[in-house]
Amino acid sequence: MSPQHSYLPSSMLEQTASYNHARYGHTLKIFADVASRSKHDQQTCCEGWNVQDVLEHATMVMTMVDQVDVDDPNFSTESDPVALAAHYAQEIEDRWNEESLKKIVKTPFGEMSVDDFLGIIFIDTITHVWDIADASVIDHCIPQAMAEEAYDVMKPREAGLRGPGRFDPAIDIETDDSVERFIAFTGRSSVRND
Repeated sequence: MSPQHSYLPSSMLEQTASYNHARYGHTLKIFADVASRSKHDQQTCCEGWNVQDVLEHATMVMTMVDQVDVDDPNFSTESDPVALAAHYAQEIEDRWNEESLKKIVKTPFGEMSVDDFLGIIFIDTITHVWDIADASVIDHCIPQAMAEEAYDVMKPREAGLRGPGRFDPAIDIETDDSVERFIAFTGRSSVRND
């Protein structure tokens, strides 16, 4: 295993069917942990959205991902978003197998395999982990190597990921911190007055 990937627990790598599956699963576990410690009424860097709004959006995306290969999806997310995030994090290892990850599905990024989709969509979840942690003044728990991977996945897709309802233009920043670099690349800045 490469040192860059060493942030993924070996149990996660062993229990999932691909690296993208493992990374997405680890992202869900980080999200569930941060969500459980968040302060729901705090304003986030997402204009007009407090933490509760971000939680609801992120769990709606998780529901879409969970049902990306289902013939008749139901995107209703009537349950508490923190409980829903914990549910997805707990069930992720068994959600797909090698065969189901090969299925070609329609995604917001075009048609691709479930595995390739998981290799992109973790960016949305990890970005919202940061939004929630920043607003709640808690540790985001995002590994530096995961942020590097997110940047590397987003950079070649940048044009298609920017715009209304997506990511704002990148913010120029000088830093050696991979999380700060990735977050600046998403067009976000902290709401904290540090």
